[in-house]
Amino acid sequence: MFGSLTYVLAMLSLSIVAIASPIQLARRAISTELLERFTLFSQFATLSACDQNINHTGQRLTCDYGTCGLVEADNTTVINTFHSDHGPTGYIALDHTRELILITFRGTVSKSDGNTDLDLGLTPIGEVCTGCKAHHGFWAYWTAIASQATAQLHDATSAYPGYRLTVVGHSLGGGLRRWQGLSFERKGSVWTLSQLTFKNQWTFGAPKPGNKKLAEFITNQQLPNSIYRATHTTDPVPKVPINLPFLDWSQPSPEYWVTQETGVQATADRVHYVEGINSRAGNAGSDRDLRWPNPEHGWYFGNMSVCAAPIDASS
Repeated sequence: MFGSLTYVLAMLSLSIVAIASPIQLARRAISTELLERFTLFSQFATLSACDQNINHTGQRLTCDYGTCGLVEADNTTVINTFHSDHGPTGYIALDHTRELILITFRGTVSKSDGNTDLDLGLTPIGEVCTGCKAHHGFWAYWTAIASQATAQLHDATSAYPGYRLTVVGHSLGGGLRRWQGLSFERKGSVWTLSQLTFKNQWTFGAPKPGNKKLAEFITNQQLPNSIYRATHTTDPVPKVPINLPFLDWSQPSPEYWVTQETGVQATADRVHYVEGINSRAGNAGSDRDLRWPNPEHGWYFGNMSVCAAPIDASS
Protein backbone atom coordinates (compact mmCIF):
# COMPACT_ATOMS: atom_id res chain seq x y z
CA MET A 1 0.00 0.00 0.00
CA PHE A 2 1.32 3.46 -0.79
CA GLY A 3 2.68 5.12 2.33
CA SER A 4 3.03 8.60 0.86
CA LEU A 5 0.10 11.01 1.01
CA THR A 6 2.37 13.55 -0.66
CA TYR A 7 2.70 11.30 -3.70
CA VAL A 8 -1.04 10.88 -4.18
CA LEU A 9 -1.89 14.54 -3.63
CA ALA A 10 0.86 15.75 -5.92
CA MET A 11 -0.20 13.49 -8.76
CA LEU A 12 -3.93 14.05 -8.39
CA SER A 13 -3.49 17.82 -8.20
CA LEU A 14 -2.44 17.66 -11.85
CA SER A 15 -5.74 16.16 -12.93
CA ILE A 16 -7.05 19.52 -14.05
CA VAL A 17 -4.79 19.23 -17.08
CA ALA A 18 -4.85 15.44 -17.45
CA ILE A 19 -5.34 14.03 -20.91
CA ALA A 20 -7.79 11.12 -20.97
CA SER A 21 -8.44 8.56 -23.66
CA PRO A 22 -11.56 9.48 -25.67
CA ILE A 23 -12.45 5.82 -26.03
CA GLN A 24 -14.71 4.32 -23.38
CA LEU A 25 -15.47 0.70 -24.07
CA ALA A 26 -18.34 -1.30 -22.62
CA ARG A 27 -18.00 -3.09 -19.26
CA ARG A 28 -19.15 -6.56 -18.40
CA ALA A 29 -19.25 -8.63 -15.21
CA ILE A 30 -16.83 -11.49 -14.55
CA SER A 31 -17.54 -15.15 -13.82
CA THR A 32 -17.80 -16.61 -10.33
CA GLU A 33 -14.75 -18.79 -11.12
CA LEU A 34 -12.64 -15.73 -11.92
CA LEU A 35 -13.95 -14.01 -8.78
CA GLU A 36 -12.62 -16.88 -6.65
CA ARG A 37 -9.22 -16.65 -8.34
CA PHE A 38 -9.07 -12.90 -7.70
CA THR A 39 -9.89 -13.56 -4.06
CA LEU A 40 -7.20 -16.22 -3.81
CA PHE A 41 -4.45 -14.10 -5.34
CA SER A 42 -5.42 -11.03 -3.34
CA GLN A 43 -4.75 -13.16 -0.26
CA PHE A 44 -1.32 -14.15 -1.57
CA ALA A 45 -0.60 -10.43 -2.01
CA THR A 46 -1.84 -9.63 1.49
CA LEU A 47 0.50 -12.21 3.00
CA SER A 48 3.57 -10.47 1.58
CA ALA A 49 3.32 -7.86 4.37
CA CYS A 50 3.18 -10.42 7.20
CA ASP A 51 6.59 -10.74 8.86
CA GLN A 52 6.50 -14.51 9.27
CA ASN A 53 6.17 -14.96 5.50
CA ILE A 54 9.02 -12.66 4.47
CA ASN A 55 11.57 -13.47 7.17
CA HIS A 56 11.56 -17.28 7.22
CA THR A 57 11.68 -20.11 4.71
CA GLY A 58 10.55 -23.71 4.88
CA GLN A 59 7.18 -22.96 6.47
CA ARG A 60 3.57 -22.55 5.37
CA LEU A 61 2.14 -19.19 4.43
CA THR A 62 0.08 -17.88 7.34
CA CYS A 63 -2.07 -14.81 7.98
CA ASP A 64 -2.05 -12.83 11.22
CA TYR A 65 -5.78 -12.16 11.41
CA GLY A 66 -7.49 -15.15 9.82
CA THR A 67 -8.48 -13.31 6.65
CA CYS A 68 -6.61 -15.52 4.16
CA GLY A 69 -8.55 -18.75 4.43
CA LEU A 70 -8.16 -19.84 0.81
CA VAL A 71 -4.37 -19.73 1.02
CA GLU A 72 -4.18 -21.25 4.50
CA ALA A 73 -6.30 -24.19 3.32
CA ASP A 74 -3.65 -25.04 0.71
CA ASN A 75 -0.40 -26.95 1.18
CA THR A 76 2.11 -24.09 0.78
CA THR A 77 5.81 -23.62 1.48
CA VAL A 78 7.91 -20.44 1.49
CA ILE A 79 11.12 -21.34 -0.36
CA ASN A 80 12.81 -17.93 -0.59
CA THR A 81 12.42 -14.37 0.65
CA PHE A 82 14.02 -11.11 -0.41
CA HIS A 83 14.33 -7.65 1.07
CA SER A 84 16.96 -4.92 1.24
CA ASP A 85 17.27 -1.19 1.75
CA HIS A 86 17.47 -0.66 -2.00
CA GLY A 87 15.07 -3.27 -3.34
CA PRO A 88 11.60 -4.70 -2.86
CA THR A 89 10.36 -7.10 -0.21
CA GLY A 90 8.48 -10.30 -0.90
CA TYR A 91 8.54 -14.06 -1.00
CA ILE A 92 8.71 -17.01 -3.37
CA ALA A 93 6.41 -19.85 -2.40
CA LEU A 94 5.08 -23.15 -3.65
CA ASP A 95 1.38 -24.00 -3.57
CA HIS A 96 1.36 -27.78 -3.95
CA THR A 97 -2.44 -27.95 -3.82
CA ARG A 98 -2.86 -25.78 -6.92
CA GLU A 99 0.58 -26.56 -8.41
CA LEU A 100 1.79 -22.96 -8.41
CA ILE A 101 5.14 -21.23 -8.02
CA LEU A 102 4.49 -17.72 -6.71
CA ILE A 103 6.62 -14.62 -6.50
CA THR A 104 4.83 -11.96 -4.52
CA PHE A 105 5.85 -8.34 -3.92
CA ARG A 106 4.86 -6.31 -0.86
CA GLY A 107 3.35 -2.83 -1.12
CA THR A 108 4.86 0.28 0.45
CA VAL A 109 5.94 -0.21 4.07
CA SER A 110 9.48 1.12 4.46
CA LYS A 111 10.96 4.56 3.84
CA SER A 112 12.85 3.10 0.90
CA ASP A 113 9.54 1.89 -0.56
CA GLY A 114 8.10 5.39 -0.25
CA ASN A 115 11.12 6.93 -1.95
CA THR A 116 10.71 4.46 -4.78
CA ASP A 117 7.08 5.51 -5.23
CA LEU A 118 8.18 9.13 -5.59
CA ASP A 119 11.01 8.46 -8.05
CA LEU A 120 8.75 9.47 -10.92
CA GLY A 121 11.11 9.88 -13.86
CA LEU A 122 10.52 7.85 -17.00
CA THR A 123 13.54 5.76 -17.94
CA PRO A 124 13.99 4.22 -21.42
CA ILE A 125 13.87 0.40 -21.43
CA GLY A 126 14.59 -0.34 -25.06
CA GLU A 127 15.77 -3.81 -24.08
CA VAL A 128 12.14 -4.61 -23.29
CA CYS A 129 10.38 -2.92 -26.19
CA THR A 130 11.06 -0.17 -28.73
CA GLY A 131 10.06 3.26 -27.45
CA CYS A 132 9.10 1.96 -24.02
CA LYS A 133 9.78 3.95 -20.87
CA ALA A 134 9.27 2.77 -17.31
CA HIS A 135 8.68 4.34 -13.91
CA HIS A 136 12.29 4.90 -12.84
CA GLY A 137 11.77 4.00 -9.20
CA PHE A 138 10.01 0.73 -9.95
CA TRP A 139 12.54 -0.24 -12.59
CA ALA A 140 15.51 0.48 -10.28
CA TYR A 141 13.87 -1.42 -7.42
CA TRP A 142 13.31 -4.47 -9.57
CA THR A 143 16.80 -4.54 -11.08
CA ALA A 144 18.26 -4.48 -7.55
CA ILE A 145 16.99 -8.02 -6.92
CA ALA A 146 16.53 -9.33 -10.47
CA SER A 147 19.52 -11.68 -10.50
CA GLN A 148 18.67 -13.17 -7.09
CA ALA A 149 14.98 -13.63 -7.87
CA THR A 150 15.50 -15.06 -11.35
CA ALA A 151 18.03 -17.62 -10.13
CA GLN A 152 15.65 -18.74 -7.39
CA LEU A 153 12.72 -18.96 -9.76
CA HIS A 154 14.74 -20.86 -12.32
CA ASP A 155 15.66 -23.43 -9.66
CA ALA A 156 12.00 -23.71 -8.63
CA THR A 157 10.75 -24.20 -12.18
CA SER A 158 13.42 -26.83 -12.77
CA ALA A 159 12.38 -28.71 -9.61
CA TYR A 160 8.65 -28.40 -10.34
CA PRO A 161 8.30 -28.30 -14.13
CA GLY A 162 4.55 -28.86 -14.09
CA TYR A 163 3.79 -25.91 -11.79
CA ARG A 164 2.45 -22.62 -13.17
CA LEU A 165 4.62 -19.60 -12.51
CA THR A 166 2.54 -16.77 -11.04
CA VAL A 167 3.45 -13.25 -9.94
CA VAL A 168 1.33 -11.16 -7.57
CA GLY A 169 1.49 -7.65 -6.09
CA HIS A 170 -0.53 -4.92 -4.39
CA SER A 171 0.16 -1.20 -4.91
CA LEU A 172 3.95 -0.78 -5.19
CA GLY A 173 4.13 -4.57 -5.45
CA GLY A 174 1.77 -4.40 -8.41
CA GLY A 175 4.00 -1.81 -10.06
CA LEU A 176 6.97 -4.15 -9.70
CA ARG A 177 4.99 -7.04 -11.12
CA ARG A 178 4.95 -5.35 -14.54
CA TRP A 179 8.51 -6.37 -15.34
CA GLN A 180 7.87 -10.08 -15.24
CA GLY A 181 7.79 -12.10 -18.42
CA LEU A 182 8.31 -9.25 -20.87
CA SER A 183 11.14 -10.65 -22.99
CA PHE A 184 13.21 -13.79 -23.45
CA GLU A 185 16.98 -13.65 -23.13
CA ARG A 186 20.05 -14.78 -21.25
CA LYS A 187 23.20 -12.69 -20.81
CA GLY A 188 26.20 -14.86 -20.08
CA SER A 189 25.51 -16.82 -16.93
CA VAL A 190 22.81 -14.44 -15.71
CA TRP A 191 19.20 -15.42 -16.25
CA THR A 192 16.69 -12.62 -16.61
CA LEU A 193 13.29 -13.16 -15.04
CA SER A 194 11.72 -12.37 -18.40
CA GLN A 195 13.00 -15.73 -19.58
CA LEU A 196 10.48 -17.47 -17.37
CA THR A 197 6.94 -17.86 -18.64
CA PHE A 198 4.33 -16.42 -16.25
CA LYS A 199 0.92 -17.89 -17.02
CA ASN A 200 -0.77 -15.71 -14.41
CA GLN A 201 0.00 -12.14 -13.36
CA TRP A 202 -2.21 -10.42 -10.78
CA THR A 203 -2.08 -6.82 -9.54
CA PHE A 204 -4.28 -4.95 -7.08
CA GLY A 205 -4.30 -1.14 -6.98
CA ALA A 206 -1.14 -0.83 -9.04
CA PRO A 207 0.00 2.61 -10.30
CA LYS A 208 0.86 3.27 -13.94
CA PRO A 209 4.01 1.38 -14.99
CA GLY A 210 5.31 3.75 -17.65
CA ASN A 211 4.49 5.37 -20.99
CA LYS A 212 1.87 4.41 -23.56
CA LYS A 213 4.32 2.34 -25.61
CA LEU A 214 4.92 0.19 -22.55
CA ALA A 215 1.18 -0.06 -21.85
CA GLU A 216 0.65 -1.19 -25.45
CA PHE A 217 3.41 -3.76 -25.14
CA ILE A 218 2.00 -5.19 -21.88
CA THR A 219 -1.49 -5.27 -23.38
CA ASN A 220 -0.23 -7.21 -26.38
CA GLN A 221 1.39 -9.82 -24.12
CA GLN A 222 -2.00 -11.16 -23.00
CA LEU A 223 -1.82 -14.44 -24.91
CA PRO A 224 -0.79 -17.09 -24.08
CA ASN A 225 -0.34 -15.49 -20.64
CA SER A 226 -3.09 -14.04 -18.48
CA ILE A 227 -2.68 -10.57 -16.98
CA TYR A 228 -5.23 -9.45 -14.40
CA ARG A 229 -5.16 -5.80 -13.25
CA ALA A 230 -7.71 -5.06 -10.52
CA THR A 231 -8.78 -1.58 -9.43
CA HIS A 232 -11.36 -0.56 -6.81
CA THR A 233 -14.00 2.16 -7.14
CA THR A 234 -12.23 5.54 -6.65
CA ASP A 235 -8.86 4.18 -5.47
CA PRO A 236 -6.46 7.05 -6.37
CA VAL A 237 -3.30 4.94 -6.79
CA PRO A 238 -4.12 3.35 -10.19
CA LYS A 239 -4.70 6.89 -11.52
CA VAL A 240 -1.16 8.06 -10.80
CA PRO A 241 1.07 9.39 -12.15
CA ILE A 242 -1.31 11.59 -14.13
CA ASN A 243 -1.11 11.15 -17.91
CA LEU A 244 0.32 14.36 -19.38
CA PRO A 245 1.33 14.82 -23.05
CA PHE A 246 4.98 15.36 -22.21
CA LEU A 247 5.14 12.34 -19.86
CA ASP A 248 2.61 9.98 -21.41
CA TRP A 249 1.87 7.82 -18.33
CA SER A 250 -0.54 5.01 -19.21
CA GLN A 251 -2.31 1.95 -17.84
CA PRO A 252 -2.52 -1.23 -19.95
CA SER A 253 -5.69 -3.08 -20.87
CA PRO A 254 -7.75 -4.82 -19.65
CA GLU A 255 -8.86 -3.69 -16.19
CA TYR A 256 -11.05 -5.46 -13.64
CA TRP A 257 -12.88 -2.69 -11.80
CA VAL A 258 -14.35 -3.63 -8.41
CA THR A 259 -17.37 -1.47 -7.53
CA GLN A 260 -18.33 -3.30 -4.33
CA GLU A 261 -18.17 -1.06 -1.27
CA THR A 262 -15.21 -1.39 1.07
CA GLY A 263 -15.58 -3.97 3.82
CA VAL A 264 -17.87 -6.26 1.80
CA GLN A 265 -16.76 -9.29 -0.18
CA ALA A 266 -17.21 -8.54 -3.87
CA THR A 267 -19.68 -10.51 -5.96
CA ALA A 268 -19.08 -11.34 -9.62
CA ASP A 269 -21.59 -8.76 -10.83
CA ARG A 270 -19.67 -6.01 -8.99
CA VAL A 271 -16.40 -6.69 -10.80
CA HIS A 272 -16.40 -5.24 -14.31
CA TYR A 273 -14.14 -6.18 -17.19
CA VAL A 274 -13.02 -2.95 -18.86
CA GLU A 275 -11.13 -2.83 -22.17
CA GLY A 276 -8.96 -0.07 -23.59
CA ILE A 277 -5.61 1.47 -22.70
CA ASN A 278 -6.32 4.46 -20.41
CA SER A 279 -10.04 3.71 -20.63
CA ARG A 280 -12.22 5.95 -18.47
CA ALA A 281 -14.98 3.36 -18.27
CA GLY A 282 -13.52 2.10 -14.98
CA ASN A 283 -11.38 3.51 -12.18
CA ALA A 284 -9.81 6.27 -14.29
CA GLY A 285 -13.22 7.83 -14.91
CA SER A 286 -14.34 7.67 -11.26
CA ASP A 287 -14.45 10.62 -8.87
CA ARG A 288 -11.30 12.06 -7.34
CA ASP A 289 -10.74 10.66 -3.86
CA LEU A 290 -8.02 12.35 -1.79
CA ARG A 291 -8.63 10.46 1.46
CA TRP A 292 -5.50 8.91 2.94
CA PRO A 293 -5.20 6.25 4.16
CA ASN A 294 -7.63 5.43 1.37
CA PRO A 295 -10.14 2.70 2.24
CA GLU A 296 -10.64 1.74 -1.40
CA HIS A 297 -6.93 1.14 -1.84
CA GLY A 298 -6.71 -1.05 1.25
CA TRP A 299 -9.60 -3.35 0.29
CA TYR A 300 -9.44 -5.69 -2.71
CA PHE A 301 -11.50 -8.88 -2.38
CA GLY A 302 -10.67 -8.56 1.31
CA ASN A 303 -8.49 -6.51 3.64
CA MET A 304 -5.10 -6.03 1.95
CA SER A 305 -3.59 -4.16 4.92
CA VAL A 306 -4.03 -6.52 7.88
CA CYS A 307 -0.27 -6.99 8.21
CA ALA A 308 0.70 -3.46 7.24
CA ALA A 309 3.33 -1.60 9.27
CA PRO A 310 2.45 1.83 10.72
CA ILE A 311 3.69 3.77 7.67
CA ASP A 312 0.95 2.06 5.69
CA ALA A 313 -1.73 3.34 8.03
CA SER A 314 -0.61 6.94 8.23
CA SER A 315 0.29 9.82 5.97
